[in-house]
Amino acid sequence: MNEAIALERGYRRLVAWYPRSFRQDNEEEILTVLMATAREGQQRPRIGESWDLLRGALRMRMNLSRTPRTILAAVRLMYAGAIAELAVLVIFALTASSIRADVIARNPHVTAATLSYISAHIFLDWISIPVAIVFWVWMAWANGKGYDWARLVSVACFALNTMSLIVSLSQDAAAYAPALVIASAVTWGIGLAAVTLLFCKPSWRYYEQQVAQR
Repeated sequence: MNEAIALERGYRRLVAWYPRSFRQDNEEEILTVLMATAREGQQRPRIGESWDLLRGALRMRMNLSRTPRTILAAVRLMYAGAIAELAVLVIFALTASSIRADVIARNPHVTAATLSYISAHIFLDWISIPVAIVFWVWMAWANGKGYDWARLVSVACFALNTMSLIVSLSQDAAAYAPALVIASAVTWGIGLAAVTLLFCKPSWRYYEQQVAQR
């Protein structure tokens, strides 16, 4: 008996992640099915069950149950972009101190103005990369919610990312920080794929429906 009570409590904690309106209509039915299919002597939800329940709650919280696959894929790519941008930040943190020294070693007659420019650029990167991570996550959430303005902001962010990458390549950044350029190129590719998916036909219909509902 104690095992059943503990198991039910575990299931209720997981179901509590679902929206309240959904729980009011379906919680008891879900718990009945879960308890009926539980193994004999089971005291807590299995890992697979927990993952399925939490994933379903997340999809419902983000209104992803009616979201087309193109949007779902774009949202996943944006979260992947945030992770890739975090990798860029780690690489930058590990290599930033050596970039200035490498420039001096490769160019013994480099001017003070050039060194000041490099220092300013490094300072801006310390600010812009964390901001980019926040924007990746924000755009993933907003596009998952079906906000049409989020597509435009996503395109603007991708355009800025493109310009930043072009400027870095034009300044021979690949010679001084190859790992950083490669990681930045990966985030650019993720952004390109995500923006492309946001403007597919199923995505257009989805955004139009969301605008009409609002």
